[in-house]
Amino acid sequence: MKGILFALPILCFSGYALGFPYQIDTVPSGAHVVNVVTNEQLGITPLTVNVSDTEHGSTFGISFIRYENVAVRIVKVLPSAENGFQISPPAVASMSMPGKAPLEVKTDDNAALIQISMRPIMSEPVTPIYTR
Repeated sequence: MKGILFALPILCFSGYALGFPYQIDTVPSGAHVVNVVTNEQLGITPLTVNVSDTEHGSTFGISFIRYENVAVRIVKVLPSAENGFQISPPAVASMSMPGKAPLEVKTDDNAALIQISMRPIMSEPVTPIYTR
């Protein structure tokens, strides 16, 4: 009995991170997904990731050869007075270098899906060679 009474406050007050599944997809598919904080290689898109409420599980880097790199952060929106204490779907923020943003980021809250249209790297402009 004493063991239960001792363990109960520890279980109640210890912090644990609950996760929810979210799918990351890119156009074109086949991009590498990496957890930015832990540097863990998660796989190739389309990919279902388990997003936790901590920073360690909510920030992902997406890279594909000949396309600009993109970072995506999936944040769970907490109920507050501003949103009428409603349970909101997760918010998605995409980050990239200035001028290198993805072409389009679509989120489908019902399917828990992010679809990112990646921006191709443009080649250097060709300077014409003038001959006389």
